[in-house]
Amino acid sequence: MTEAAKDWYYALKGEQVGPVDLEQIKSLIAAGTITSQTHVWNGIGDWQVAHAVDVLASLFVHDKPNSPPPLHGTDIDNRYVWAVVAVPIVGTIVEILAGIELWWLFLAANIVCCVLDEKKLKAAGHQAPNSWTTFIVPVYLWKRAELLKHKKHYFWSWVAAFVVSILMSVGNNQGIIEESACSSVTELLAENLPFRAATCKAVTITDEVSSGFYKATATLDNGKDLRITIEEKGQNQIYVTIVGW
Repeated sequence: MTEAAKDWYYALKGEQVGPVDLEQIKSLIAAGTITSQTHVWNGIGDWQVAHAVDVLASLFVHDKPNSPPPLHGTDIDNRYVWAVVAVPIVGTIVEILAGIELWWLFLAANIVCCVLDEKKLKAAGHQAPNSWTTFIVPVYLWKRAELLKHKKHYFWSWVAAFVVSILMSVGNNQGIIEESACSSVTELLAENLPFRAATCKAVTITDEVSSGFYKATATLDNGKDLRITIEEKGQNQIYVTIVGW
């Protein structure tokens, strides 16, 4: 039996196609219908991927004769990956200035930057991290560094930026609570000491006893300090108590 005989079959869309002869197989390879990973059978043994069959192997050696090697790591455009690193801090600053939560917007910004970076990597001839990792920024950055054999500078920079953004957010929230508490102290003094009421100039939180419950000191315009407690009561609401009253 010769390999040129009509004893060839190939797999296409889950079906066996054949019998065909060797020349037809070669024509199908040239047309791209049969790829190096297509399973074929030549009447002997089990099915094999086409590039593993001796008589066909040479037809796949030059699949991409004019394809250059991937760009060196130093030549890859990293602007989008560094934009991802900047998102946590820039996003927190925008939230503080706007006075509203915009986490969904920054999640979208992260995903867009990761997708654009993924396209840049593929255009440079490199393998990119799995598409699902664009939804989990630290995983994407870690995988990217591993695939490109880069040091993980942008991964650790993102971690640092994320921690800083949390500290900024906590500090801003505490400042808002202190400002609101100061107004409440002034109102309490006016209600209970109408003839010698003082005005609160500043409140400083000294301890967070539990989540949403704080000990603080209120400084008045007469130079005195009052010990107070502050309790968060739902969205943008607090309850202030002057200790000893």
